[in-house]
Amino acid sequence: MTVQPMLGLHVDEKHHGARLVLRDLHLQLDAGEIVSLIGASGCGKSTLLSLVAGLDHAFRGCIAIDGRAPGEMPGTVGLIFQEPRLFPWLSVAGNIAFGAGGGHSRSHAARVAMLLDEVGLRGYENALPKQLSGGQAQRVAIARGLYSQPRLLLLDEPFSAVDAFTRMKLQDLLLRLARQHALTVLLVTHDIDEALHLSDRVLQLDSVPAPLRAQFVLPLPHPRDRGDAALAPLKADILAHLHAAHAI
Repeated sequence: MTVQPMLGLHVDEKHHGARLVLRDLHLQLDAGEIVSLIGASGCGKSTLLSLVAGLDHAFRGCIAIDGRAPGEMPGTVGLIFQEPRLFPWLSVAGNIAFGAGGGHSRSHAARVAMLLDEVGLRGYENALPKQLSGGQAQRVAIARGLYSQPRLLLLDEPFSAVDAFTRMKLQDLLLRLARQHALTVLLVTHDIDEALHLSDRVLQLDSVPAPLRAQFVLPLPHPRDRGDAALAPLKADILAHLHAAHAI
């Protein structure tokens, strides 16, 4: 029996004005997979996330989550941006539950408290964004992305604005939450080490609109040692493919 993918995507064409951004792009994610998208700036990685999230419908093709259009199942997809994008006038709790009207009911408050505990910010529900560090703000953004109990989590370079140590802590947090919430994850990153640490597969988009340029399957299960020598040949292969794409 054929197992239906959690996410199936076919983008025949996607334009930004007169510019063709994506063409003949097909990909599938199985339930529970963590997949990273890499490629040159401007190759359509963030655009692809917008299509999957249902923020952009102006394309030719189709997207299915568990065989249904994303719009048929509100809350199924969570999206986390490069910047936390917190509302400065709302408390941490208000930001997390914003999509549900601000989180004033007991059920909202209980879920916010649970998520804050999960992201390591217990007791911060009344804090304002200006009182948070960059890493703390991104933890709030992660909690907000999980508030609707999504099955698919999309992340657009979510850790690029923090220092290296905070980035590693947030990567490990993402792995733990993905397991805990049984998430399927699609991540855009320019950091090859991040892709190698987090992913089951790494997909390279081409510099020109075209089908996927390359796919790399990670040979090691989670949890992984960041310095595992088994990852070095794969990193070299990915870097060679990226260099070749830029050389065209």
